[in-house]
Amino acid sequence: MAQALSEEEFQRMQAQLLELRTNNYQLSDELRKNGVELTSLRQKVAYLDKEFSKAQKALSKSKKAQEVEGLLSENEMLQAKLHSQEEDFRLQNSTLMAEFSKLCSQMEQLERENQQLKDGAARAGAAPAGSLVDGELLRLQAENTALQKNVAALQERYGKEARRSQPASEGQGDPPGGQASTVPAPMPLAEVELKWEMEKEEKRLLWEQLQGLESSKQAETSRLQEELAKLSEKLKKKQESFCRLQTEKETLFNDSRNKIEELQQKKEADLKAQLARTQKLQQELEAANQSLAELRDQWQGERLEHAAALRALQDQVSIQSADAQEQVEGLLAENNALRTSLAALEQIQTAKTQELNTLRDENAGLAADLQQQQTEYEELMGQKDDLNSQLQESLRANSRLLEQLQEIGQEKEQLTQELQEARKSAEKRKAMLDELAMETLQEKSQHKEELGAIRLRHEKEVLGVRARYERELRELHEDKKRQEEELRGQIREEKARTRELENLQQTVEELQAQVHSMDGAKGWFERRLKEAEESLQQQQQDQEEALRQCQEQHSGELKSKEEELQGLRDQLQQAQEERDCHLKTISNLKQEVKDTVDGQRILEKKGSAALKDLKRQLHLERKRADKLQERLQDILTNSKSRSGLEELVLSEMNSPSRTQTGDSSSVSSFSYREILREKESSTVPARSLSSSPQAQPPRPAELSDEEVAELFQRLAETQQEKWMLEEKVKHLEVSSASMAEDLCRKSAIIETYVMDSRIGQYLLTSLTPPPNLASDLPFPLLLPHCLLSSCNSAKALTRPQLLEGMGKSRPGCPCVCLSLTSALPFCLGIYHCSALLSPAWLCLSLPPLLSPSLLSVVPRHLVSLWLLPVSPVSPLEVFILSM
Repeated sequence: MAQALSEEEFQRMQAQLLELRTNNYQLSDELRKNGVELTSLRQKVAYLDKEFSKAQKALSKSKKAQEVEGLLSENEMLQAKLHSQEEDFRLQNSTLMAEFSKLCSQMEQLERENQQLKDGAARAGAAPAGSLVDGELLRLQAENTALQKNVAALQERYGKEARRSQPASEGQGDPPGGQASTVPAPMPLAEVELKWEMEKEEKRLLWEQLQGLESSKQAETSRLQEELAKLSEKLKKKQESFCRLQTEKETLFNDSRNKIEELQQKKEADLKAQLARTQKLQQELEAANQSLAELRDQWQGERLEHAAALRALQDQVSIQSADAQEQVEGLLAENNALRTSLAALEQIQTAKTQELNTLRDENAGLAADLQQQQTEYEELMGQKDDLNSQLQESLRANSRLLEQLQEIGQEKEQLTQELQEARKSAEKRKAMLDELAMETLQEKSQHKEELGAIRLRHEKEVLGVRARYERELRELHEDKKRQEEELRGQIREEKARTRELENLQQTVEELQAQVHSMDGAKGWFERRLKEAEESLQQQQQDQEEALRQCQEQHSGELKSKEEELQGLRDQLQQAQEERDCHLKTISNLKQEVKDTVDGQRILEKKGSAALKDLKRQLHLERKRADKLQERLQDILTNSKSRSGLEELVLSEMNSPSRTQTGDSSSVSSFSYREILREKESSTVPARSLSSSPQAQPPRPAELSDEEVAELFQRLAETQQEKWMLEEKVKHLEVSSASMAEDLCRKSAIIETYVMDSRIGQYLLTSLTPPPNLASDLPFPLLLPHCLLSSCNSAKALTRPQLLEGMGKSRPGCPCVCLSLTSALPFCLGIYHCSALLSPAWLCLSLPPLLSPSLLSVVPRHLVSLWLLPVSPVSPLEVFILSM
């Protein structure tokens, strides 16, 4: 391939490659320049966004200033309400104090009258009554009563003398002159008695009057004391409410003062921040103007470069048109956002929309004609210069307004300081409770209302100025095409504003003169306040003394009542302890009674069961004894049949019932060793008889008397042993009953913790082996299977299920009680017994000392079954305890 190329083609390819490289370099330079322009435009957009956000913050702060003014107005309203409430309270307090003074004066007057009455009563004991009419009336009443008594006494005396004189005159004939000499003798004594009676009656009447006066006086004093106590309580309540209202008022005043100070501080901080912000905006504006001039120079140089590079870019316009269009759209979008933000900042939406439309048209034609874009850009720069000039003018106006606001703020601070001083003096005057304080408060409220009105007027004027300025700014922005007319209107408005400021200065001077006059009146008010405070302190001391006396009396009564209450509490505690002791003893006695009743029931049940068993045994023994007697009589009567006695004894010893149960009539069996001996002795002749009946030894024809006696003796010994064994069995039954109770409790515990499922099978079905095994296997192999099946079923069964199964078992199944100690061969007997008694229940009791042979057959988990002695026809109750 390299050899096929000629030198000309190679040079042409090199030339093309060089051209492509130069084009690539040019394009990379243009791309870099465009990137620089894009970053500069983005920085401008970010700067304008910051200015827009700052303007929005300024607007929000102006809104906050309005809110602060609203809060100040609300604070003033609340202060006015508080002053009105204070005036109402002072009026109520003054009325109460007037009533209290009236009551005190009435009390003093009543006390004086009471003292006068006491003095009058004391004088009445020694001298006649206070008034002449009352004294004469008392004297006449006493004289009347004394004369009546004297007349009655004289009538009695004359009657007696007349009765005496009649028999004397009839019998002796004394002259009548003797009687005349005896009659006038007691007359001086009668006069003395009359006077004494008169004096006595007068004293009695006077005493009754005194008693009535004292009772009325006591009732009046008690009534007055009650009224005084009620009034003192009312006064205490009013005093407490007054103190509470005063504290609330102070807290509210302090809160409002703190809020006002905070608002003032915030306002000052906002003003400082606005000033700093305006300075920063000015600096940024200057920097922007400088950067704009630099950009203009750069743009001119770039315009020349673009004009030179335009011819080289015409071939690549088609390729890069899409990218350039996207960039232009992005720039247009950024420019639109910038222009919308400027429109929102300067509030000239209508003019900006027109400019944006023109700019969009110019930017749309930028791709077609670069010269049109340059001209439009120049127009935009001119418009921007105009806007910058307008912004500088607005900033100058804003700075002038800020200076005016600072001056107004300084004046306001002076006024607020004066107001704070006035408020401090008002706080001192708040402690007044008399009429002088009311007058001063009225004057103070009037003064505050005047100050509030002046302040409101001042704030309204400031707000009017601010609103007018904002309106003027809007008019400036809306009418930017007619700048000359707006400037003239601004000049006129500024002149009007200067006139208004001059008026405001005059009003401020008038306010300062009023403040000076108020300072002059302040000294007079302070003197009056001192006098009022001295009188108030004296009244407070008097009230505190009265309160101290009442508190001492109340504390003494409280101590006595608390002692009585403590005694009652001690008595109540003692009664509660006694009650608890009684309840404990009652509960213990109830538990003891319950235990005794349960024990009696258990004993009654055991006794009834034992009585039934004994009756049944007695009946069976009687039957056997009757049968034996009949056989003995038959044998004794018939000498030939004496050989039947030996047959009876052998049949009795070889009877299947005896081999099975030991003794069917007894409550329990003999010992297992005797049973095994009888079994061995009975099985040997039975086998010999069954194997060789001809080889049976010949039975003796007759028994001698000695042999019969020996047989009777042996029968008696066996019966005695049987009764001894019955007593042992009874003892074992008692012990087994207690063991049964323990087993019941343990079974309940096992049921609660071990029982997982219920198996509805009975012990009878688990004990009986399968029919095929019973028929095929011998007993030594069958017994372990039966024991294992019974052990597994007994583990799963619980005591209620066993009782239910035993209740459903067939009546009439005989009972076999076996106690295995160490004899494994007896398993054969068990097998025979179970074969003879088809639904038999076996009771296996395995002691700890088992033989190794039995342990090899019976597993360790064999269940220990214990059987209560019952009749042969009763069902069996089995208790299971896992070993």
